[in-house]
Amino acid sequence: MSVRTLAPRLIAGAAALMGTAATTSATAAPGRAALAQQILATKGIAPATAHVGGRHAASTARQNLFDTAHGRGALTSHWGDRPNRRVALDTRMLNGMLKLRTRYGYRIAVSEIVGGDHSSRSRHYAGLAFDINHINGRHVGSGAPHRNLMAACRKLGATEVLGPGSAGHATHVHCGWPR
Repeated sequence: MSVRTLAPRLIAGAAALMGTAATTSATAAPGRAALAQQILATKGIAPATAHVGGRHAASTARQNLFDTAHGRGALTSHWGDRPNRRVALDTRMLNGMLKLRTRYGYRIAVSEIVGGDHSSRSRHYAGLAFDINHINGRHVGSGAPHRNLMAACRKLGATEVLGPGSAGHATHVHCGWPR
């Protein structure tokens, strides 16, 4: 038997032993690059092109998504607790960002992903969190429907969801996925 005909059988056999189904690339969930491309192409998701607290064009939310869409890690800001590092964005987090628009219909402005300045153990620096500062055209903290959006983040798998009423989150919603 040739390697070409034996390999699929070995993969299927290993999957059966592990109790999982063998999948092909056609049925696999989209990877981080494909998700980042979808987010960038989706009207109603506006990733920031500047930071609230500093200047570093290479670490904005938009640039984080662009870099990910092109197979690179997202860059942290040079003034943060984890300066100038490349971070792989988590597919669960990217899928959550996309689904806030496509499943729940929210128009969102994403202010930060791995850039900006966060607490030293922040999930942002692990590529597991993003911040939203505008929902449906309204600034968070000024009447935006943040409670419903926060509930949607939880339904999408976020386990660290903070917003107005949480210390340091009066002007944005933070959605973070588990480590």
